[in-house]
Amino acid sequence: MRSSSQALSFLVPLLLVGLVVTGGIALYRIRAFSLPISTVTATATIILPVITGVTLRGAQRLRIRENGSNARAKMSFSWPALIVLVLLIIYETVIATLALTHVAPPSELICGLERQWGALFSSKNADAIRRIQEQFQCCGFRNVQDRAWPFPDRSHTARACVEAFGRGSSCLGGWRQMEQVTGGLILLVAVVAFLLKLLMLVLYRTQSPFLSSAWTARSSLTDAEGEDNGRSSGNGDGDNIRGRIVDAYHDEPPPEIEGQAASSQPEERGTSASDRRGLLVQPSGIQNEENEWREG
Repeated sequence: MRSSSQALSFLVPLLLVGLVVTGGIALYRIRAFSLPISTVTATATIILPVITGVTLRGAQRLRIRENGSNARAKMSFSWPALIVLVLLIIYETVIATLALTHVAPPSELICGLERQWGALFSSKNADAIRRIQEQFQCCGFRNVQDRAWPFPDRSHTARACVEAFGRGSSCLGGWRQMEQVTGGLILLVAVVAFLLKLLMLVLYRTQSPFLSSAWTARSSLTDAEGEDNGRSSGNGDGDNIRGRIVDAYHDEPPPEIEGQAASSQPEERGTSASDRRGLLVQPSGIQNEENEWREG
């Protein structure tokens, strides 16, 4: 169980870091290949795992009331915590919805891609179109002569790209696929962040040891050490008293033994005074159950 808790405490931060990296890859693709996806959406995707991590870390401050000696606990949610939770769910829902618009259906993506390519061509953004064509080894948008780079001018025809690089395919298919993959990465970050938050809330509700190890191990350990120190300091007087009682037991015979010695004196009237003086009582150690008699 402890090894599983340690694994979870290692995997959760690693997963959050992986989500941040995934959002960064999506943002890089949008900027590098001029995908018709908002950079604001990609930036919000990068921020989402960070907010999720801060929220999960701060969730340990939710007050948990234990029912006496029962191991089960009840979680009391405050209104600010509920408001933050609802806002995060809305945040994740918006990102996931925007990502879905760039994943499916594929036929609906063509309009956005064509508008983006048209804007690049109108602004004579040769670097952006050349980067797309080099990435997918293609020419033009719908066909090899459709607004391809090099741009048609007095020294270049519409087939300049095919003649210069020998490419025979358009860029629509590969560019659309990249948009779908990038939108899928954004959607993946939003879904995983939501599921991770939901999992942690369920673990908090059930007071699972995995959650204690993953997020509250340090605080729990500190509290436990404080309680142990308090109990040990509170029991110090009792230990001293027990020590004095044990010492007293060794110094003087207990009353029961004296009574037994006194009751045995009438039976020894026939013995001499020297014999009675030589008869001593030796109390045994605490670990023995019977007293030992020896003749001094």
